[in-house]
Amino acid sequence: MKIKKAAAIAEIISAVAVIVSLLYVGYEVRQNTAAVKSTAFQSINDAEDLFWQSISGDAELSALWDAGMEGGLEALEPAQRSQYTITVRRMIYLYQNVHYQQRKGVVDDELWSAWLASLDEHLAKKGFNDVLNDTKSHLSDPFNELLNSR
Repeated sequence: MKIKKAAAIAEIISAVAVIVSLLYVGYEVRQNTAAVKSTAFQSINDAEDLFWQSISGDAELSALWDAGMEGGLEALEPAQRSQYTITVRRMIYLYQNVHYQQRKGVVDDELWSAWLASLDEHLAKKGFNDVLNDTKSHLSDPFNELLNSR
């Protein structure tokens, strides 16, 4: 009888230990998820910052950006079109990356809504749409669906 009693107590202690371990693992997973989201956000922020630094740090590129956004590709010289197209594509691919991260749950709704507001501003510009229309075949289906819905 003593052995059965000791086994039952040991079983209860084991069950409690398993529950405590699972709670600890859950806590660690939540901490890890928060760290991953923070790192992803910082990476996205760094990419966006680098993009805008490249434009704001170059007066010619800044003027080209403004002229292209407002007037579209036809307002630019052929050499300018190429530079403008590459620059806008960088931004489009950044939007696609953020959209992907949002779909995977890495970017939360609060940050995503800010990116959507920025995307909408760009979608209102002729030049952005000129490049976007030429780029859509290179974009993911979910991102194209988002663009079509906007």
